Amino acid sequence: GGGELDAALRAHPLFPCIALLLLQEVLNRRLFSTVRETRRLTYDANFHLTSFETIMGGWYLVTVTAKPELAVAALEACEETLLAARSWDKVTRDNLRSAQFELISKHQGAMQTNKHWVDMLAGLQLDEIPSKDIRSITDFVDIVQSVKVEDVQRMLECLETDKKTAWTCIGVSG
Repeated sequence: GGGELDAALRAHPLFPCIALLLLQEVLNRRLFSTVRETRRLTYDANFHLTSFETIMGGWYLVTVTAKPELAVAALEACEETLLAARSWDKVTRDNLRSAQFELISKHQGAMQTNKHWVDMLAGLQLDEIPSKDIRSITDFVDIVQSVKVEDVQRMLECLETDKKTAWTCIGVSG
């Protein structure tokens, strides 16, 4: 039944990576909407997850491009957006569907380039990357479509957002 299929898809080696990419897409849209469009504190806002699916740990990076006098407010708005997504403004079905559409579109566009194919094929036969096999290419769209709202929300709830332990920094250039 559906439960067995869901379990098989969640056991797929690509599932953690895809769930994290979808979370990243959802949070990017939220940051852009809140920090740029609603509060007008930045020109750009980006959320990037790194290596959580391949190493114990990993990190995330939020970057904004703001005027120096708005930098502290932009940082606070980013922190508030992440906390809201974990608590009262959780990931919705619409958030997930938009993220899935975006991820599949990017993937299908990238599949037209040699560089993407080389990146996708790199490491397929290495024992050091046991979770990467040909299914990383053939099952990509199916795995993206299999991720549920609860999966993305669980990933989000695993991120450390406590101000006491999170490292923040404001850098000014120019």
